[in-house]
Amino acid sequence: MIKKLITLGLSLFTFIATMTPIYAVDNSASVDISGEYGIVIDQDNGQILYNKKAKEKMYPASITKILTCIVALEMVDDLDKQVTITDSDVETVWETGASAANFTPGEVVTYRDVFMGAMLPSGADACRALANNTCGSQEKFVDKMNDLVKKLGLKDSHFVNTTGIHDPNHYTTAYDMAKITQYALQNEKFVEIFTRYQYNASNGLHQWVKKVLYTCKRDHMNVSMIEGCKSGYTSDAQHTLSSMINVNNHHYICVVGYSKNKDGYNHCTVNDTITLGNYVGSHYKEVNLLQSGNEVTKSSVSDGEKNKVAIKIDQDINVVLPNDYNEKDIEYKQKVKTFTAPVKKDQNAGKLDVYYKENKLGSYTLSTVNNVAESESVIMFRKIKNIVVPCVITLFICIVVLLIVRQFIIKRRRRRRRRR
Repeated sequence: MIKKLITLGLSLFTFIATMTPIYAVDNSASVDISGEYGIVIDQDNGQILYNKKAKEKMYPASITKILTCIVALEMVDDLDKQVTITDSDVETVWETGASAANFTPGEVVTYRDVFMGAMLPSGADACRALANNTCGSQEKFVDKMNDLVKKLGLKDSHFVNTTGIHDPNHYTTAYDMAKITQYALQNEKFVEIFTRYQYNASNGLHQWVKKVLYTCKRDHMNVSMIEGCKSGYTSDAQHTLSSMINVNNHHYICVVGYSKNKDGYNHCTVNDTITLGNYVGSHYKEVNLLQSGNEVTKSSVSDGEKNKVAIKIDQDINVVLPNDYNEKDIEYKQKVKTFTAPVKKDQNAGKLDVYYKENKLGSYTLSTVNNVAESESVIMFRKIKNIVVPCVITLFICIVVLLIVRQFIIKRRRRRRRRR
């Protein structure tokens, strides 16, 4: 009983450890950015590579629309389906000072148009249209936004509108926004919207361009690193930006918040993002730890012609590590199944978790290298069992029938004696 309790306790501890994110040491002193908040994470596994006040409260402004779009996308099956813009979609947009896609009541557009209108010109009218058409009201849609935040395990964010217009109760952190963006980028339709630079509406009435990148290109900045992004600004949030960046052919998510332009430093969020991308590129590299098919361990097999089966990794393990990483800091934790023969080649065998300095980098599937047939003794035993068991059952049935017949005969004799 004590051993079971210890095992259960260790299992619970391991589960909690893998569910608890480990935050990087604040390395903001080594990089000079304008933003008060900043973070860079590996898009694949969420590993934190740069952190500046990433867990402190910030106002998101219009990068809120990343959450708005992914919540709506998960309720929209067909981006080419048409919707009609209503008065409630556009009302109060100008009064609140929000940016708009300039839709007009009665205008017929596709969902793709509306999503692009939310992402490129940062249209509050587009966000309201998404909420009204999917949930029937802004309030119900915002509830779904907060539900997704809870689902992702983010405890430092709360949203009260779909647009990012300032509200003291509408807040997030750089870390939370990075995780929201990471989640959204798992959706192919979101990637299409997030990475679009310019777009012409299907009805021919609107042409949009991603202004934050357009103005940078106009000023001859090289923004090729930024493959997708959403910007925001309010006087309380200052400039914010959440981006997918490509550094040395590997994708990262970068979020900066409360960034300010100053003399000699314009396009602050984009410059901050490029600075952080260059930092990651010069301090980290992608490392191949294992190749698909590499044997990593063996597992026990009962009732087999062999008592072991080789276990291999099913995919390449490529992770991002500091340039000066120490191999001793890399840890492999295997959770391997045991087998009963017969075992088939490529049968699922468990998983391999990879850690760097206790920070989980990824979980990878394992499978068997070869077949393992049953042992001759097991096969022989089965043959004997297949013969003996039916015989035993038949004998048992015969005995039961004989007993029933005997009992019937005895009762019948007793009745005859009573009649005499």
